[in-house]
Amino acid sequence: MRSHLPKLLFLGILTGCDSSTGPFMCTRELRYGIEMAVVNANSGVPSASGATMTLREGAYLESTVGIEDNWLLVGAPERAGTYIVTVARSGYHSWVQTDVVVTADECHVQTVSLRAQLEQI
Repeated sequence: MRSHLPKLLFLGILTGCDSSTGPFMCTRELRYGIEMAVVNANSGVPSASGATMTLREGAYLESTVGIEDNWLLVGAPERAGTYIVTVARSGYHSWVQTDVVVTADECHVQTVSLRAQLEQI
């Protein structure tokens, strides 16, 4: 009689078997840890075009620049951590948020959505 144990072990490796909830499968999509909506504080108009979002965590540093017709900036791809987030744009005061915590589950980071309301200088 043949044992089915090797097949079950292989299936457990492929699906990421978790004994408390049963087997699960991860998707192959890339998820960003931080999603930043940038708007003009007075008008509410999207203002990410030309804005720079900087993420810092210890020695880790990442910068993203908004392009035309873009109102969202994203960063920290599949990277959990505690960040200092800064948004800067010419003609506006910088926006800073400290202690932004990005967590992760078995498969992906849990995206944190932020909204930077930039005030004109």
